[in-house]
Amino acid sequence: MNINELRKIPLLRTLSNEQVEILQNSAHERNYKKNKRIFEPNGKDNFIMIVLEGKVRIYLAYPDGKEFTIAFLEQGDIYSSHSKTFAEAREATKILAINAEAFHLFMLNNPTILISMVKALGDSLGNTLRIIENLAFLDIDKRLARFLLDASKDKGVVEQEGMFIDLGLSVEDIALAVGSSRQTTSMLLNRWEKDGIIRRNRKTMFLLDMLKLHELGGRTE
Repeated sequence: MNINELRKIPLLRTLSNEQVEILQNSAHERNYKKNKRIFEPNGKDNFIMIVLEGKVRIYLAYPDGKEFTIAFLEQGDIYSSHSKTFAEAREATKILAINAEAFHLFMLNNPTILISMVKALGDSLGNTLRIIENLAFLDIDKRLARFLLDASKDKGVVEQEGMFIDLGLSVEDIALAVGSSRQTTSMLLNRWEKDGIIRRNRKTMFLLDMLKLHELGGRTE
């Protein structure tokens, strides 16, 4: 990957060519097929991952088989393999793997990157705490409604018909995100579509009745 391509990554846009070259010397591209594991807890390969193409699921897994999805990463998102989590490609994915020690040293010498990393980690922590709260205290219908409402804040585009969201997630991915089965998630989405609350088309969605979704999610805003 050349310098011009690297500078398209949001985290690296403010860097000079010289700074990007330093990172480039410690990085290499990796390609993964759908459902392939990228890293796991206690793995020996310690690197910083920047998603170049595709989608990556970050999650925790337990001996009883339960899994806890923290986030789905897309192009430009960054994460560390030294995070005690699992990461898998949810579709054909390309990442930039940067040696962790080299990246940490680079951050210390470049405060702009350090500030961006702190923000990214803060966002990830906030998202994790919100998911834990939802899983602990909310039924699946409330979790799913809140997931769609949160997605509308991040990705929603207001159109005449309603709030359009390019989720980029399959029903299985949505089920993983809200801690439910694919069957239950599909049943709820089908019911809401029949009731005129949403309309789906592959991996995109229209939220047609925001007030009803807020009601389903137990929110008053």
